[in-house]
Amino acid sequence: MISTVGIARAPSAGARFKALLRSVAPSAVMLSLAFSCVHTQRAEALPAFARQTGQTCSTCHTAFLQLTPFGRRFKLNGYISRGGGPDGASGTRDALIDPPLPLAFMWQSTFTHLNRGYDAPAGTLYSVPSPNGGYPNENNFADAAQQMSIYYGGQIYGNLGAFVQFSYSNTVGRNFQMDNSDVRYTDQFTIGDVDVLWGITANNRPTMQDVWNTTPVWAYPFLTSGFAPGPQAATMIESWQPLEAWGAGGYVFVNNTFYAELSAYGSPSPTLQTTMGESPVQNQLGYTISGLAPYWRLAAEPVWGEHALMVGTYGMTADILPNRIYGFGTDKVTDIGFDSQYQWLTDLHAVTFRANYIWEKQILDASSNPNLTGGPLAANPVDYLRSMQLSAEYVYNHMYAFEVQYFQITGSPDAITYQNNFTTSPNSAGWVFDVSYLPFMRGGPKFWPWLNTRIGASYTLYTRFDGSTNNVDGSLSNPLRKASDNNTLMLYSWTMW
Repeated sequence: MISTVGIARAPSAGARFKALLRSVAPSAVMLSLAFSCVHTQRAEALPAFARQTGQTCSTCHTAFLQLTPFGRRFKLNGYISRGGGPDGASGTRDALIDPPLPLAFMWQSTFTHLNRGYDAPAGTLYSVPSPNGGYPNENNFADAAQQMSIYYGGQIYGNLGAFVQFSYSNTVGRNFQMDNSDVRYTDQFTIGDVDVLWGITANNRPTMQDVWNTTPVWAYPFLTSGFAPGPQAATMIESWQPLEAWGAGGYVFVNNTFYAELSAYGSPSPTLQTTMGESPVQNQLGYTISGLAPYWRLAAEPVWGEHALMVGTYGMTADILPNRIYGFGTDKVTDIGFDSQYQWLTDLHAVTFRANYIWEKQILDASSNPNLTGGPLAANPVDYLRSMQLSAEYVYNHMYAFEVQYFQITGSPDAITYQNNFTTSPNSAGWVFDVSYLPFMRGGPKFWPWLNTRIGASYTLYTRFDGSTNNVDGSLSNPLRKASDNNTLMLYSWTMW
């Protein structure tokens, strides 16, 4: 997915563990009532894929970005299919233009309403700058074109395929940068009655390569606003941005059921990150891996009739240089995740349930060192985080989508890491509700049959925010700021073509 526009990185190790405001890729035809900023974006429902496969978007997605079993296997095969052609199901025969390259484009816009704007004075612990450089009021608009992307999606040559995204962010910095990208080589063989699909993936974000909508990069909520506050705490594997960790690895998919992957990631140099579009400030305050960090993934997904059930685990362990400070050792961060997804798919109804739980241990040898340049970044030598998301999606007739999620993050209080809040706690919880209309999931207009649009509204409701329910900021505002003050209504539109 895309550029990150952070709310505010605390000058502590907790900055590395703060929540990502995520967003997603297929884009936006301008919605006349929606124009705000989206924190980060992800796109996988590419029209370039529809042109290649000869299928409508509903073949691979219930409602983008949620993948179907067919869509997951398309990705595992390296984004390559030879099912298209002039008589393909996507209507290429009647298209006004049939592009020679597998390119796609995105346009996205939003409008954000906060339950209560920020009235803490600038410079205080809980003052939160908005993406436009000011301090947000209740209603926040951005340019109608808040983010635009260009994608290459499909075959490069032979068995080599790719999903590559470059994005222009019209929020902080107004920069053009490399976004979520994944290049794969795949092949197949058979041993007796056992079919094996194998592949090699090179990508720029852990879990970018995953095919289930439970792991962080492609998880719900698919879109969040850059004007909305987010909890400070987030696990490492939820926090990676496209220019912070690049890696490669191999995977196998056995008998169309069992998946296993082993990869390794490292951090690009600051020079390379800056060249690709990330600012030096982001380079310094983001995660920096010392050496290589292993990532693993195991999953089983039997598919029978109209049903598909996945149960899996994944994880990553990394030696982290706090704020890219050398000479004081490293912090060792280990994340272990457990996830599951169930789908019931018919031509009229699509139901998906998702569950994801991440346990994280932070051994903060460097961050808690009192001699660390600039002072210690953590009060405790060891901290823990636990992140959980439970979500459900219902799509009627591939056109109307309804989604709900309960999220919770809990962990160790730390007087330095979480000094931004009154309780020095990472604990947050709440709900996200979303309703949307997708008029072109079964195919766009004849002049451009691969056009797809999602227009909707989402509401985020906090029951706890950065450790508190009724006094989040420790008397820095008057009246005291409640968790519910951060509740957010977002109207959005994005379009891919």
